[in-house]
Amino acid sequence: MTNPSDPGHPQHPPAPGPPGGPYGPPPQQHPQFPQPGAVPGPRPPDPAYGPQDQQQDWTPPPRDPAGKGILGALFDMNFDHMITVRLVKLIYVISLVPITLLALLMAGYGLDWLAQDATFFGLLLLVTAPFMWLFQMLAVRVLMEFVINQFKISEYLRVIKDKD
Repeated sequence: MTNPSDPGHPQHPPAPGPPGGPYGPPPQQHPQFPQPGAVPGPRPPDPAYGPQDQQQDWTPPPRDPAGKGILGALFDMNFDHMITVRLVKLIYVISLVPITLLALLMAGYGLDWLAQDATFFGLLLLVTAPFMWLFQMLAVRVLMEFVINQFKISEYLRVIKDKD
C-alpha cells in the first residue's frame, strides 16, 4: 500500500460542495511556508545571526556569569543564580560521614555478636555492613545527580531561549 503523498499514488476526485467543506474555504497559504505534503528543505539563512557558513560549537552556559558568591546568590530575588548546585558537593560529603559511621557501627555490633558466640548474627552484620554502605552511598549519589541534572536542564533551556 502506498502513501497518498507518494508521487505514483492516484489523486482522489474533489469532494462535492464548496471548497473547505462545512467550515468554509481553506486558509490562504503563507508564501514562506511550503504547501502541505511537501518536504521542507533547509531554512534560508537569517541575516540577523551573521554568516551561516561556519559551524559553531555549542558550549554550556557559565555556572556563575555575574560572579556572585553564595551570599549574593542567596539574595537574588529572580533566582537566576542557584545555590543548590554549589551545595550538592557539600551535602554529598556530609552524607558520607553518617553513612560510614552507621556501617562501622554495624560491623562493630557484628564483632560483638561474634564475641558472644552468636556467629550467625555476627557474620550477618559483618557481611551486610559494606553492602549497606555501598547501597546508601549509591542512593545519595543518584539523588544528587538527579538534582544536578534538573539544574543543567534549566541552564540549557535558558541558553536555547536566549539563542532565539
